[in-house]
Amino acid sequence: MGKKPNIMIFIMDTQRVDNLSCYGYAKKTTPNLERIAEEGTLFLNNITPAVWTLPSHASLFTGMYQSSHGAGASCDFLPGRPATLAEVLSSESYRTVAFFGNEWAAITGKGFKEICLVKKVDPENPDKGSLHRARMVIDWLERNYDGKEPFFMFVQFMEPHLPCWPPEPFRSKFLLEDVTEEEARKVNQDPNLVRAGKVRMSERDWAILRSLYDGETATLDHRMGMLFDYLRERGIMEDTLLIVVADHGDMRGEHDYMGRFQLMGHHLCVYEELIRVPLIVRYPEVFPAGARVEALVQTLDIFPTVVQILGIKDERLGRQLQGYSLLPTLKGEHVRSFALTEYQKSIHMCDRVMTVNPNVDFRIFNRWLKAYRTLRYKYIWASDGRDELYDLSEDPGERCNLADEMPEKVEEMRRQLESFLLSMEMHDYGDMLHSCKKAENLKRLKAWGFYREIESWP
Repeated sequence: MGKKPNIMIFIMDTQRVDNLSCYGYAKKTTPNLERIAEEGTLFLNNITPAVWTLPSHASLFTGMYQSSHGAGASCDFLPGRPATLAEVLSSESYRTVAFFGNEWAAITGKGFKEICLVKKVDPENPDKGSLHRARMVIDWLERNYDGKEPFFMFVQFMEPHLPCWPPEPFRSKFLLEDVTEEEARKVNQDPNLVRAGKVRMSERDWAILRSLYDGETATLDHRMGMLFDYLRERGIMEDTLLIVVADHGDMRGEHDYMGRFQLMGHHLCVYEELIRVPLIVRYPEVFPAGARVEALVQTLDIFPTVVQILGIKDERLGRQLQGYSLLPTLKGEHVRSFALTEYQKSIHMCDRVMTVNPNVDFRIFNRWLKAYRTLRYKYIWASDGRDELYDLSEDPGERCNLADEMPEKVEEMRRQLESFLLSMEMHDYGDMLHSCKKAENLKRLKAWGFYREIESWP
C-alpha cells in the first residue's frame, strides 16, 4: 500500500445501540455520529466478547477471546505476553498514544508509547471529562502531527457510564418533561445497592435513568463532533481510519437476575442490551460510504482488520488472533457463523456487593455464562444449568426462554459451542484480584473456597 493511514479508535464506554439515532432511535441523540455513518460503514450486529471494561478492552487490543487472554472478573489485569495492537503498530513506525478514562481500560494499554489517564471534569461545563479529553486530543495533534509520521490514537470516553448526570443543555433536552431535577437526583444510580437488595427501582426510576442516559449519549456525541470538525479542518480526516465502538452496553432493568433483583449496570448477564454495541468505521478508501452491514462481527475483529489493511506480516499474529477481518463483510460475505461472549464467575462482583451488604449470599454470583449467538438464535450456557435459548428474529427483547421447548436446538448449539471452546488456546491464571474493596472480603471468599489464589509449591 502507499501512505499508511492514521488510526483512531474512539470508545463510547457503556454505550448500547438502542438509544443511538444513527441506529434508528427516534430521539436525536447522535447527529454527529449520523454524519460519520453516512460517510462510512455502520455494522448492525457487532457483538462484544466481554461485558465489562477490562476484558472487553483486552479483547480489542489482543484480538483474543476472554478465555484466551485471561483478564476478567477474577484476574483483574492482562496477564501473559500477547502482542497488542499498539505494540504491532509501534513496530510499523506508528506513533502510539492513548487517552484513557479509567484504570480498568488503562490496565490493557501495553505497547502505547504515550498514555494519559484523564478523569478531569471541566468546571465550566461539567461532564465525565470528555470535553477536557477532546481538548487534550486536539492539543496533542497540534503539537505532534505534521502529516509525515502516522499515528495510532486510542481515546476512551466515559459517557454514558453510570452515574448519569449530563451537563446542560443536554440534561434539560432529554430529561422527561414531568420530572424535576430534584426528583432526578434522588434516583439510585449505584448498581451494587440493587444487587445487594438495598434498593428496588420503580418503573419511573428506570424511565428517568434512561432519559439521563440519553443526555449522556448526546453529550458525548457533541464532544466527538468537536473532534470530527477539527479533523476535517486540519485535513486529517481523509488520511485516517476512524473507528467508533463501545466496549459493552448496560442494563436498565429490562431483565432480572434469577428472580432476585433487577439487572443494572454491566455484570452478571449476557443479554442483548449488554453485548450488542455500535461499530462505525470511516475510511473511504476501504469502507463504503453509507453502507450497512448485517453480518455478525465482534470488536476483537478490529485488530485483524487493521492487520489486513496495512498488510502486516507477523507470525505471532497468525497464532494469536481469533477474530476475522471486517473487509469480507463489505462484500456481503458472512465470515462468522456465530459470535461468542463470555462472563466469568465474578469474584470482582462478590467483593463489591459484600462491601455494600456484608450479609449478602455471595453464592448467587458464582456463575459462569457464555453466549453463543447466531443472527437468529442465541444460546446462553450457564454453569448452574439455567440455560437459555432465544429466537432473536421473533423475540429481540429475549422475553421467552425456549430452552425447554426446543431441547434439540439447545443441544445442537451447546455442542457447537463446546467444539469451538475445545479449539481455543485457553489460559486460566486463577483468582488474582488486585483491586478489592476490602481485604476481609477476600479472606471470607477464600475460606469458602470461592477465591482460589494460585500459590507456589512449597
